[in-house]
Amino acid sequence: MIRFFAKYRHLITAVVAFVFIGAMVYFGVRMNRLRDMDVQSETYAGTAMGTALKKTIYAEDINQSDQVNKQIDDCIGSLEKQISIRIADSEISKCNANYAVDGIYPLSPNVLKYLKREIQISEETDGAYSPCIRPLVDVWKIEEHGNVVPEPNAIEDALKAVNTDDVEVVDTGVILHGENMALDFGASGKGIACDEVAELLKNTQVQGAVISIGGSILAYGNKGDNKDWHIGIQDPRDKDGEVVGIIDTEGNKIISTSGDYEKYFEQDGKRYHHILDPATGYPADNGLISVTVVSSSGIDSDILSTACFVMGLENGLKYVQEKGAEAIFITAQKKIYVTDGLRKKFRLKADGYELVK
Repeated sequence: MIRFFAKYRHLITAVVAFVFIGAMVYFGVRMNRLRDMDVQSETYAGTAMGTALKKTIYAEDINQSDQVNKQIDDCIGSLEKQISIRIADSEISKCNANYAVDGIYPLSPNVLKYLKREIQISEETDGAYSPCIRPLVDVWKIEEHGNVVPEPNAIEDALKAVNTDDVEVVDTGVILHGENMALDFGASGKGIACDEVAELLKNTQVQGAVISIGGSILAYGNKGDNKDWHIGIQDPRDKDGEVVGIIDTEGNKIISTSGDYEKYFEQDGKRYHHILDPATGYPADNGLISVTVVSSSGIDSDILSTACFVMGLENGLKYVQEKGAEAIFITAQKKIYVTDGLRKKFRLKADGYELVK
């Protein structure tokens, strides 16, 4: 027997090692499956940033989910106190009410960081996006359920205050070089909130989460199965909750959608929506009804969905791809254009639309 083991010791060692590794793989896979089975989801609903807030959190126990849910609410609440015009004593509200023309108004480093990015994208898009669009928004009153086209002279007066060139960021604050100006994070705030929530989640033990803040959705981590998230895109010509298609995406992506169906009124058979063109003072009218942008940056996805809607199909497609993001453009003729990186990840679900190859 001793001679047998001596003669075949290498073979026996190899067999034992093979069996041991196989057992480790088996039990490792089994433990992963057990971990997957332990992951639970909890959904929380509410409101934030003037819109619906929905949070689905995947974690090992409900107590952990409850704790993270509160942290998310606190995170978004803190952000609103910085950038929301709906809060009278937020940083931005106080800036808009108290700034002096050509004077430095102090803002926190966090707000200045986001404002710099807004200005950069505004410059890159030749003004298709404006961080100081608020005077024009106030004239139209669409967010307040206004249903009358403003007088042309009111629009012309508002246009004088929405020029991004009149916004200057310095180390300690912002300088506004015009009268009656007002900063507005309405077209970027939800994406910014997604960015801040994503950073928060990195410091928790949750497996994954889907955070929906109005038209911006954060897909974080996974559900414990290492599979893609399936994110529905609103059908711009159907009731709320009906999807035109589904995007399959890995975690740590933000999906933002801007469309003419969100806030609008009709007058003399024409639809007037809330996405205003800073160049004309009127709602963007270039044949698009919805733009969705997928990016690892929330502020980029939110701003780009608005900017590309204003830019139109050709220029918008070109720009979003230059920025390394992916997008879905839907025209009034119900034709859908998808960037190359999303082509195999987008599934059309609604009837009456054509997916352009």
